[in-house]
Amino acid sequence: MEATDAPREHSPSLQVTSHTMSAKRSAVVEVALAEFSALRSEIDNLANAHRAMIGLNITVVVAISGFILAEKARPQLLLVIPLASGAIGLVYQWYVLHAKHIGDYINDSLRPLLIDHTQDERVLAWEQRLRTKVYARRGSGLAGQLAYLLLFPTVPVASLAIALLYLDSGWHWAAWLAGAALSVAQVTIWFWQARKWVCWT
Repeated sequence: MEATDAPREHSPSLQVTSHTMSAKRSAVVEVALAEFSALRSEIDNLANAHRAMIGLNITVVVAISGFILAEKARPQLLLVIPLASGAIGLVYQWYVLHAKHIGDYINDSLRPLLIDHTQDERVLAWEQRLRTKVYARRGSGLAGQLAYLLLFPTVPVASLAIALLYLDSGWHWAAWLAGAALSVAQVTIWFWQARKWVCWT
């Protein structure tokens, strides 16, 4: 039998399989990155909505307070503040919670998928850093939490306290009770979300 030093050629089937796996891996990475980009855009849109809700709430409070201070409206108009601010505050909290769910999905689903395909632990590391470094710090997001409490529950509660002196009909009492219920709902949801390290800034 004649020996040969010629290098062995890889089997064509193995080359095709390797090429197919590489192409599939590349496609998965591209799809995951496209999804990540879309999700980050949605988070940006939610952040803009957060700011819009804050601006709307401030506008309502300032407008109603201005009318009453200028004696162009009765004090009972204060009952509108807890109703409007309560509804706006709940929508604001839903936006915050939705943004958190998106961040959870990026961290718990997209990041492990990309790490598995790229073999690099550094990919999409920001969401993980938020949970292990930023949110875990004592006092993290304190300014945002205090601002939320001041803008949403505090002002409506103060309005309810003042309006209580001027209630003179069943409709006024109904509006007062509805405003109080919205304020309680806001504070309850705020405590529930704050325990879960939701970013309020």
